[in-house]
Amino acid sequence: MSVFRKPSKSSGLPADMASRMERFGRFEFDPANSGIDASYVWSELQAPFVDFAGSDPEGFADELAEAVGPAGGFALFGAARTIWSLVGSDFRSPSYDGVRMAALEYFRSNGVPSSRLSSDDLRFWREQRDEPWLVGRPRPAPDRAGITPLAPGEVRPVARLTAADDSNVVLVKVGPDGGYRAVVEARNSDTDPSRGHFDWLGAATLHDLYTQIGEAFQVPVHWAAAELEPFIPLPPSRL
Repeated sequence: MSVFRKPSKSSGLPADMASRMERFGRFEFDPANSGIDASYVWSELQAPFVDFAGSDPEGFADELAEAVGPAGGFALFGAARTIWSLVGSDFRSPSYDGVRMAALEYFRSNGVPSSRLSSDDLRFWREQRDEPWLVGRPRPAPDRAGITPLAPGEVRPVARLTAADDSNVVLVKVGPDGGYRAVVEARNSDTDPSRGHFDWLGAATLHDLYTQIGEAFQVPVHWAAAELEPFIPLPPSRL
């Protein structure tokens, strides 16, 4: 059954199902910036379909895949996440697998890094495709990296994750064992705005530490030091 057929007249889903799934997909991808309230997500985008999903999982997946196929984009992701949520994480069917893979292909074609995928979606991709998710630029060679050695006692800021005043800041310094450490300056907690330093990564050389930081970021952050930028392998996502 194609995930791109139009829903039949006997569909048990509402006519605006694709737009509902598009909204749910955006919420699932980035809840904080979606502008969608969580209570609305449950009451309008999930709860109305609990009975259908529970009583006829394959039929629900078939009709949902047909409804979102022509819309594409985030509607595909919303549909895949709805089936995962309402039917179960172990459920498999041709329609579900098809819409789920189409959603992942949409993300991949728009440069979404693997760090934005759930571990379950990344595992599903690897089961279905014998190719890497995305291929970034190679890291700079040690003799061409242009890394300035740390001065004794220096704590060097190398990245700021967002433009927010309370954004996490990544610092590098010499570790107590003679290697190098990356620490994160951040709020102590959601309820405690005072800031502290938290150990993050460690390596024997600054080159290896910058490599680890770049691989953890995958895509550019709000600000990165010029000597760290070449270690970030992927361009910004288009989503």
